Amino acid sequence: MLGVTVINLSRSLGTPFPIIFWFPWTLYIVIYLIIDFSFLGLQLTLQYTLPILISIVASNLYYREEDLEWIFKWFSRLIVFIYLLFLYSNLFGSGYTPNMAAMPMILSLGVSLLVGLFFLTNHKKYLIYTGVLFLAPVIEMTRMGIAAIAAVIIFHFANQNIKTKVLFGGIGLLAFLVVFNSRNFQEKTFYGGEGNLIDISLDYYDNTKIRSSGRVSWKQLLEPGLKAEPVWGNGPRADNAYLTKITRMRGGEAHNDYLSVRFNYGYVGLSLLLFGFAGTFISIFSLSRKYKNHYYILLISSSVMTLFIAFLMFMYTDNILKYTIYFPNYLFGMIGIVYSLTNSVEV
Repeated sequence: MLGVTVINLSRSLGTPFPIIFWFPWTLYIVIYLIIDFSFLGLQLTLQYTLPILISIVASNLYYREEDLEWIFKWFSRLIVFIYLLFLYSNLFGSGYTPNMAAMPMILSLGVSLLVGLFFLTNHKKYLIYTGVLFLAPVIEMTRMGIAAIAAVIIFHFANQNIKTKVLFGGIGLLAFLVVFNSRNFQEKTFYGGEGNLIDISLDYYDNTKIRSSGRVSWKQLLEPGLKAEPVWGNGPRADNAYLTKITRMRGGEAHNDYLSVRFNYGYVGLSLLLFGFAGTFISIFSLSRKYKNHYYILLISSSVMTLFIAFLMFMYTDNILKYTIYFPNYLFGMIGIVYSLTNSVEV
């Protein structure tokens, strides 16, 4: 994808994509790479920059209705293929499946489009497909995957009806209680194998009752560096070099993009990154209101805005910014499509 975007960038001058929101972040990490160069720092900079470049290129392509249907058809085939791998692995106990964090991330993209299709067409088959996809993170018991996909279903921006908002909120709460009280969830989440709702907290680092799957240890290891350079950070991919030195292992991840960005780029870098997300969200929200009578614009823009919620949630427990092939590339490609469509139709 990096090669494809670089080749096509020369045709992407004057892009409708709001690069102004992402220029400060991109400029910051590129300058930091020049000042503090390393191979892994270069890799990280390219990983963080790639989705933005994809959005720029995608926003300059022209999409007919047949093109959008073709893209959706092949993306659906990818989702089905991944799901079949997941089923095979669980039924026969062997084989490859992009499980754990990766699978719920890419499935959440499909869920967002399916839920958008349901609310815009009222075809119940899309709701059934959504339920089937939601089973995967429940069976794998990926806790943030369950929470993020549930948030996509409950808070989807294509749902404009108050009654259905309340209905889906109630269904989501019921599903959460069922999953929460299941033995697998209890054993994976709580030390001692059981816990109550009052034991749940957003700050899992300071909650001694919750299993963090080692995330508390990574945070404790990174704290000296976070305190030493809180404003500007320690440099691109400094977290990997630091964890490699401390643990004497090949490397390590914070499994929290907020921590990772803070360690490498400081509060300045994290603020610029969040500014990019916030500015793009507001821009797409404005477009969705302006072009609310255009089916494809409304479908994709509402799905994109909802996926921003999932993105920020995954960032709290995973390395989704680096998992470009599982989530960011697709999301930013969809963002580019939104701007391309609004640039080629009348209000």
